[in-house]
Amino acid sequence: MTPAGGVPPDGWPVPSQPPPGVSVLADVLSQPETAGFVHVAHGDDPVRRYLTRDPEPRQPAAIVCLPTDDGGANSDSDTLQAIYGVPASRRAAAIDAFVASDGGADDHGDDADEIEPVVATRDPETPPGTHAVRILADHLGDAAGTGTLRVPSHIPHDAAVRLKRAGYDISSTAAVTEARASKRPVERGCLRAVQQAGAHGIARATDRLAAATTSDGRLHVDGEPLSATQLERDIAAAVAETGITPETVAVRAPATAPSDPLPAGEGVVITVRPRGPQGYYGHLTRTVAVDSDGGWDRRAHIAAKAGLDTARSHCQPGTSVATVATEVRAELTAYGFPPQTGGGDDEGDDTSPDPGSTTTVHGIGLASVEAPSPSENLSVDPGATLALDVRVADPNHGRLRLGSLVAVTDDGGERLVDHSLSLMPATPE
Repeated sequence: MTPAGGVPPDGWPVPSQPPPGVSVLADVLSQPETAGFVHVAHGDDPVRRYLTRDPEPRQPAAIVCLPTDDGGANSDSDTLQAIYGVPASRRAAAIDAFVASDGGADDHGDDADEIEPVVATRDPETPPGTHAVRILADHLGDAAGTGTLRVPSHIPHDAAVRLKRAGYDISSTAAVTEARASKRPVERGCLRAVQQAGAHGIARATDRLAAATTSDGRLHVDGEPLSATQLERDIAAAVAETGITPETVAVRAPATAPSDPLPAGEGVVITVRPRGPQGYYGHLTRTVAVDSDGGWDRRAHIAAKAGLDTARSHCQPGTSVATVATEVRAELTAYGFPPQTGGGDDEGDDTSPDPGSTTTVHGIGLASVEAPSPSENLSVDPGATLALDVRVADPNHGRLRLGSLVAVTDDGGERLVDHSLSLMPATPE
């Protein structure tokens, strides 16, 4: 196994692209009076990417899925027809992403419904909602304009209007959201590679911090001041050399401008949110202090790490995300860091002067924040991957954050990638 800070000698492993996720709609499409499923996507839509695995983020698209009775003796072997509607200029790329990638066979090891993938094209001026209506007419024949179409709750209003005008009833379904909350093995492989790349970036920064010397209370490397901006560039370059995009890189220190030398003896908060070529996000946060005198930094670090350990131990199948967050808050309170009086989670805002702690726990995948989340009444199932982040703060001492990804297994939670969370830059974990 390659250490978190090192790139493998033969290059960074790039996991294969997960197959399209159309098969998760099988149960929805088998319900009575259901004519099909329609999703209309604009921009970098994670639902479109999940269903089709097409990486193109800008072109509007329509995804239409229909039940197709094979007419055979075995009625349990029905197929699903999936039509991906794109502008004509995108046809070849859409075929490569959708049709050539096995059209939705999953890797759960179950007997998945067979998927018939098709790419349909439209004129660029044709709205994707109108294209969806035409696709339905072409494939449903005499049944066109009847029955209920199942759609995600966030379908664009104009597309919903066009489908209703065509005669269909509209009913929302959370099938795709719920399916995305549990990651397939190949998806976890993508998340692991992205997280490993983020750990490599942070290791590059901590190597720089470990080599730093102190002059007038500020950090220098090779006699030159070391700033947050410089560290951000180092991290971004290290992540990029693995083939992963350093989508968000932030280095923050108390009362220090990004271009000013970093302070010695105070916590430097490093946050990296990388994104891989398959679209999956990572999440890492680490606080490092050079020449720290212990004291508050050490106590805060122990509390934050205990909070992460508590979260991992409570990531049991059947537990809700809200329950995990509640247990973390209780642990931080026991260490003397109760929740901030402002209330609510703030994604680790490093500028708030309020004392206390904040906790964030949510799913992560093709979006940086996705199901399961505290606002949804979903239990955590094996395969779920959660982003955990804890923050403690005191206006007289500073701020400290730790964050990582945890994969939920049948036996509980385990960190997706082992990477150092040490307060000292040169101390491995």
